[in-house]
Amino acid sequence: MNFVDYLFEDITDPEKGCILSREGVLTYRDLISRINGLASYLVSKIGSGNECLLLSENNFFFIVVYLAIMKSGNTALLVETRISEPQLAAIYRQCHVRISFIQKKFSKTAIEGTIITEETLSSIPPASGFASTPTREDDVAVVIFTSGSTGEKKGVMLTHKNLCANTGSIVQYLELTPGDRMCVTLPLFYCYGASLLHTHLRAGGSIYLSHNIFIGGVIRDINTFGCTGFAGVPSTYQILINKTTFLKEELPTLKYMLQAGGHLSNKYIRMIAEAFPRKKFYVMYGATEATARLSYLPSDKVLTKLGSIGKGIPGVTLEVLSEKGTPVRPGEIGEITAAGDTIMQGYYGDPEGTAAVVRNGRLYTGDLATVDEEGYIFIHGRAKNIIKSGGYRISPNEIEEFICSLDGVQGCVVIGHPDDIMGEAIMAIVQHSAKQPETDLKEVILTRCKHHLPGYKVPTRVFLVKEFPLNASEKVDKPALVLYVEEELKKNDKAGQ
Repeated sequence: MNFVDYLFEDITDPEKGCILSREGVLTYRDLISRINGLASYLVSKIGSGNECLLLSENNFFFIVVYLAIMKSGNTALLVETRISEPQLAAIYRQCHVRISFIQKKFSKTAIEGTIITEETLSSIPPASGFASTPTREDDVAVVIFTSGSTGEKKGVMLTHKNLCANTGSIVQYLELTPGDRMCVTLPLFYCYGASLLHTHLRAGGSIYLSHNIFIGGVIRDINTFGCTGFAGVPSTYQILINKTTFLKEELPTLKYMLQAGGHLSNKYIRMIAEAFPRKKFYVMYGATEATARLSYLPSDKVLTKLGSIGKGIPGVTLEVLSEKGTPVRPGEIGEITAAGDTIMQGYYGDPEGTAAVVRNGRLYTGDLATVDEEGYIFIHGRAKNIIKSGGYRISPNEIEEFICSLDGVQGCVVIGHPDDIMGEAIMAIVQHSAKQPETDLKEVILTRCKHHLPGYKVPTRVFLVKEFPLNASEKVDKPALVLYVEEELKKNDKAGQ
């Protein structure tokens, strides 16, 4: 089945508002007719089986174009709004773009060929009906270009089957209904953001596109628009807790909150769970290569299994395997692997890269973890982020978790930096509270680490920052932090000369 048909097959109230934003309200009838009109236009102009690039913020334009491309049997290429011109030019060289849909404010010289903006899209009339172009389940519906850790973007190819399987699974375990409305702050070009759109349309619910520059504005949006759900990455919740009245709010319409996109410190998970005991808080784990979600921790286990990512979602077999390929025993560390219909077809134009992470239909995530006696999974870090210092293999997670537990600390990122003697030196970058004097906090952190951590896990240096840089997916930009540490070390070297 074409994924877009799957999204709308059970809609019973076409007059219901499904997309709300400062632009107004789109009913299901409005949305479907706009999708049909553009899908018909695309088939008449380029047929099916082609690639169409989409570059836009969260708005009606993005949603209509994204769904119309897939409904027409073409492939949507999603790129982030912060993409540089060289990166965008590289995508054009790599791909076979027939039409580019570009929000007017992002017009760039690197864009090539036919361009349609929100202004020109308005001239394409809606259509009451359009039969979706027949698609096979393994046809690529969308390519999501991930941010990556090196600046080189990888295109993750997701099929109609991938999208249907992941969407259905999430709707099932979250028990979504037509009465659910999600407050969306995450970008829709990001797999996590896209899944919020997918799941609430499939459930017959609705989403509100929040455009607040200050994240605290979502508190007002949740209340004003009667949102039942809210989703964020770790930085979202850290900002809400440290910079707003979030934990003191009642949020009467809110039923559930979702957290994914990285590790949120146990300190913050506990704060949220204890502040909102009657609301469901789900900790989730996923990857773009797995469409979106891979695991979830039920809300009633958040405190009893604190720090766990839970177990595989319905339809996904999630296992932690040893280097020999056998399931680890409780307490042993292995790599998280996944199998199921949500696993990507592969990386665009990169069969070698695909073969490195997908073997025998199983995705090797690169995340190291343990399991407990009940099968709940606990991540220890990414294999490529393991710090090798003085002959020890050190996971940053334990150090980050401990430092985050200290007063005056809002967040912590630990990295390894090349060192002539140790191999790698442990560097801790700490986001601090303005109430705590910087010089005192550095000493407190180092002293407490020396008392509570083995000597080889104590940071060599502590750097204090007021804010962490965030990437386009609103996650902490670790490559930017690596550059920051390098610059700070250079300054200190010059000062010591």
